[in-house]
Amino acid sequence: MIDPDISTQDALRLLTTPDDDPRGLDRRRFLQLMGWGVGAGALAGGLGEVFAPGLMPGRLRDSWAATPIGATDGILVLVGQFGGSDGLNTVVPYTNSLYYQQHGTLAVPANQVLPLNAAVGLHPSLPYLKTLYDRGEVAVVQGVGYENPDLSHFTSMALWMYGKAGNGMPSTGWIGRWLDGMGGSELFRAATVGQGLPLHLIGDVQRGTAIPQWGVGFGGGLDEHDLWMYDAMRDFSATPAGRGPWHDAIASTMKGVIDVGQQVGPVFSRALPEGDLEKKMTVVARLINADLGLRVIDTGFDGFDTHSSQPAALIDLHGDFDAALRAFYMTLDDRFRSRVTIMTYSEFGRTSWSNDSDGTDHGTVNNHFVIGQAVKGGLYGAQPSLAGLDRWDRMDHNVDFRSMYASVLDGWMGGGASTVLGGNYPNLGLFRTGPGAGVGNGSLPVSVLGDFMGVTPFRLYDSRTLGRKIQLGAGTTGEVQVLGQGGVPLTGVTAVALNVTATGATVPSTFTVWPAGDTKPSVVNVITPASRSVPNLVIVKVGTDGRVNVANDQGNAHCVVDVVGYFRTTAANRLQSVTPYRVLDTRNGTGGRTTPIAVNSSYDVTVRGVAGVPAAADSVVVNVTAVAPTAAGYLTVWPSGQTRPNASSVNFVSGQAVPNLVIAKVGTNGKISVYNANGSTHVVVDILGYMSSTAPGRHFPLAGGRLLDTRPASGGTGPMGAASTRAVQVLGVGGVPASGVSAVALNIAAYGPTANTFITAWPNGDARPNTSNLNPRVGTDVLNLAIVKVGTTGKVQLYNQNGSVNVVVDVVGYFTA
Repeated sequence: MIDPDISTQDALRLLTTPDDDPRGLDRRRFLQLMGWGVGAGALAGGLGEVFAPGLMPGRLRDSWAATPIGATDGILVLVGQFGGSDGLNTVVPYTNSLYYQQHGTLAVPANQVLPLNAAVGLHPSLPYLKTLYDRGEVAVVQGVGYENPDLSHFTSMALWMYGKAGNGMPSTGWIGRWLDGMGGSELFRAATVGQGLPLHLIGDVQRGTAIPQWGVGFGGGLDEHDLWMYDAMRDFSATPAGRGPWHDAIASTMKGVIDVGQQVGPVFSRALPEGDLEKKMTVVARLINADLGLRVIDTGFDGFDTHSSQPAALIDLHGDFDAALRAFYMTLDDRFRSRVTIMTYSEFGRTSWSNDSDGTDHGTVNNHFVIGQAVKGGLYGAQPSLAGLDRWDRMDHNVDFRSMYASVLDGWMGGGASTVLGGNYPNLGLFRTGPGAGVGNGSLPVSVLGDFMGVTPFRLYDSRTLGRKIQLGAGTTGEVQVLGQGGVPLTGVTAVALNVTATGATVPSTFTVWPAGDTKPSVVNVITPASRSVPNLVIVKVGTDGRVNVANDQGNAHCVVDVVGYFRTTAANRLQSVTPYRVLDTRNGTGGRTTPIAVNSSYDVTVRGVAGVPAAADSVVVNVTAVAPTAAGYLTVWPSGQTRPNASSVNFVSGQAVPNLVIAKVGTNGKISVYNANGSTHVVVDILGYMSSTAPGRHFPLAGGRLLDTRPASGGTGPMGAASTRAVQVLGVGGVPASGVSAVALNIAAYGPTANTFITAWPNGDARPNTSNLNPRVGTDVLNLAIVKVGTTGKVQLYNQNGSVNVVVDVVGYFTA
């Protein structure tokens, strides 16, 4: 007999089972046996239970590999709010006088509510949820409950987890039965982030997996010595050892433990937030990003059994949920945003009347949220009526919780609701589209050699205002659609020229840009200090579905991407690189100007007919530097005579010299325009080459090959000193052919400069020009793309002016001769 007044924690404990499997020494059981930590802890029965009479090696399962989800598979994230949350103080009926009468001092003041419409609004501790609602990405399901409600935590929680019509004894859960219908034996199809497996993830045949939020032990290590050990242990199962089936079975299982650990381990390789739910939801997002095949991930938190001191408790609980929701979306890769739906659940609600302890008692009705990019946002069901309720009365429900389940199963998870739930429940129509709708746009050519077409700069991506509208978290990848956008066609495009800007980073970080669908390379494309805006030109091959990826390494940072041109397979413009030539320097009158460019002002720079740029040139390759700006701001470079676009080319802070490589389409008058947004700043423009139909250089993108790294920790010979020069071999290395190359695209990074300096790159064999490619300041790491003409003996030269600085050079593309 279970105590009807059982606590939330005890009810959860009774409804959670250790994640072991009595059917055989499979991966879960062995993970626990080894203390790996993916399950619920130590085996209840010890080794005697593991080696039970019915357990034979022939029954072992060895399908360890995770299977990525399909492009149109839906992912469901369940967030339990255990204890019975107060629906009236979550979705607040702030114009209903009966609410204020019955809830008394617990009621949220109307002027603090975050209104959803003229009748209801959210608790003030849910501002990020309100932001998502305003975007149309939150369905608020009101008045959720069930017939003949039970006020025991255990019984009601069991019914919610069971999720089946009728009064049968709960022995399986609704997600577990969905897993049964899926067939197979995938380890990573459903999981809970927690210490045991809750009832709703257990089916008659299939079950989910428990993954603790603190990480994995054996098998999940990532350092060199761990990997050596794992390789040696994998070798045990390479071939039968002739020592019998038990030896081979355990060796095979050991290999599986390691393989699984290596798949899950990276999820925990970065620091996690401190808050319990925030930590769990960050792990959930990382598990989704790892693409292990997870279709359902469950987690939750308790504390909602607020019989006393409810106002302060709800401020914390709702604040925790809101922060966790933000952390989840900040961590989630863009490629999964259209494939993930979040749903909250709780065993019951609270009473409409407050009690004498500044709290509420167990109720019968609640309000829940279904959240996602494909969700048809708005209000569903109806707020429960408060009319005629006396002190101990309970509210009537309007929506059976199994209707919420049915709507998600049929509308998001592929169907089967009536079978899973044992009956037919109304579909609430919570979704605008199916999972992954809109995924895929554009096709890729077979050839990767491309001719250039310049475009007026166009903003493709801005995490502040477009698409995700939240920063990229540590290790998170943004996905940028490039084909079919900003003048870039849907077909025949080999690569795009993008200005990628990191802004508002919370800690120093780096961005890496690469084709969607490819393995992430080790090169860095943007280096940003904290709280700065730092751009870099990136020329990147177009990936799967016409997209490219941008990954942030550390902390949180916004990302802005502007397209300035593209490379195509059909004839267009090709590169003619030149020895760098200074065409504008407002400090000394070069280019016809001797004063800084003022705030909200622009200056036209003549580029055709200068430095060998012909009248037929379509675009110019220029290094543009802001020098001694009086305020933080940005420069925009675009074709003279056209409307200035909403794009930036160089982002700078007050007092610093900041360069960036720009490929700028030339206006009909033979000029490019340079606009300054804030303060005043001197501007320097160096021509490095031009694009025309008569030039030779077709572009070939490379994933990135390291040509130079002077850092001793990386095996280098040490930093470049003051006034020193270093020759770098570029032909025949890093994927660049040994001949037939006119120029190379190099990412040049400066690390740990001991003085303010500049670095120049130019063709080997030519005199060093009066130009610069990077302008490092003491103690600040910087990076810039340079397109450099190849010099004699297949080399380019690097020069450092002041102090000492470590230099790293990666080749990311080349141009044919």
